[in-house]
Amino acid sequence: MQQLHRPLLGLFLLWFSAFSLNSAAIGITGVPNSHDPAGLIKDGDTYFHFTTGAGIWYSTSTNLTHWTAGPGPVFPSGWPSWINSAVPGFSGSFWAPDLIQMKGYYYLYYSVSTFGSSRSAIGVARSPSLKNPSWQDLGMVVSSSGAATDINAIDPALFRDHDGRIYMSYGSFFAGIGLVEINPATGKTLGNVQHLYGGNHQSIEAPYISRQGNYYYLYINRGACCQGSNSSYYIQVARASSVWGPYQDERALLPNQSGQYKGPGHVGVLKDSGCQYVSTHYYDLNDNGNAKLDLLKMSFSNGWPSLSRSFSVASCGGISEGSYRIKARHSGKYLTLDNASTSNGANIEQNALSTGLHQQWQLISLGDGSYSLINSHSSQALDVWEMSTAAGANIAQWPYWGGTGQKWTLEDAGAGYVRIRSVLSGLVLDVSGASTANDANVVQWNQTGGSNQQWLLERL
Repeated sequence: MQQLHRPLLGLFLLWFSAFSLNSAAIGITGVPNSHDPAGLIKDGDTYFHFTTGAGIWYSTSTNLTHWTAGPGPVFPSGWPSWINSAVPGFSGSFWAPDLIQMKGYYYLYYSVSTFGSSRSAIGVARSPSLKNPSWQDLGMVVSSSGAATDINAIDPALFRDHDGRIYMSYGSFFAGIGLVEINPATGKTLGNVQHLYGGNHQSIEAPYISRQGNYYYLYINRGACCQGSNSSYYIQVARASSVWGPYQDERALLPNQSGQYKGPGHVGVLKDSGCQYVSTHYYDLNDNGNAKLDLLKMSFSNGWPSLSRSFSVASCGGISEGSYRIKARHSGKYLTLDNASTSNGANIEQNALSTGLHQQWQLISLGDGSYSLINSHSSQALDVWEMSTAAGANIAQWPYWGGTGQKWTLEDAGAGYVRIRSVLSGLVLDVSGASTANDANVVQWNQTGGSNQQWLLERL
């Protein structure tokens, strides 16, 4: 596989501006083992870190810094039988997993291959819980035949856009990086894979897409991995105004070496309590080049990300992205899509707790302090009816289009509750008449301080 070399002086200057080179790095304790890690993901109060290994190995943490090995791999004995014909010679080491939560399940995407070959495949398994997993393998998502012109089917990375739509990027060397939309009901592809970036056997792999405001950012690895202290991996970033690209102005993000940190690889972005954290692996020059988990904090300036290892894990004044039920304080009932409708304009009300997806909402940070709320059943957005700014205007669902009538801020109301305020009107979500009845209407209203305007976000 060919490697792409760059002028060292130019890269050093870019690295210096993109990366905070300081020695006061956050300490990762416990079991730091990691290689090609998935983006960190949360189940309730616990973070999960999945990584390359036999059967897909993982570890857990409640504070992001101290990690404990999981009780066993995802596939504790053997592997799904479809792999035998898809990738002859597969030996049981699953590469570069990634996860996303969709419609009541955690979907785990993983790659199967042999080193240096593009005879590869990406599969997917799902479980309703990570704390108490019950994995069901769903089979192959995409594959590559081994041809030099294939987009190599490894290194999957999942991305949820502001409208709730899901995309998977993947690829390595050969024909570069591909992108395909994912059906959240099945975990499989919607439409065809499109070429996104790279190709012609450039050293480019481990893609990851994230969004900040109006820009999509494509994080990639260049150089060569898997050589311990001799790894030449380094991390670059490019950006675009569409998830489909074109991604341009590629620049450096993490250098090949900073102190003991050598060959960083495989970016994943966690948006937690208003903060953005980046997980990667690195080869520890102070420990015989062993591969370990690294955690950095990401900030943006002039439209580009920068990273620092010097930070403390604390809230940045926001709510973590994820799936939630939303409970009214006065009634103990939940923000509900009327009759589990999938129709445009369907009403939003309160109702007693059920297990239905129509009471589950995907909270997505829009990068400006506001959020979209996407219903997990209908995939439509919480919306102020007809863009009204009037007190008493109805709250409904509508296909996401990014207007201020679909943007919400979350304000501390005390005791763990929040007020949900419309960016359009400045009014807050309110259960009409402070009713405690099932099917009571949800509207926007002037802030009164009443408990019918206070909501508890219950993380799923």
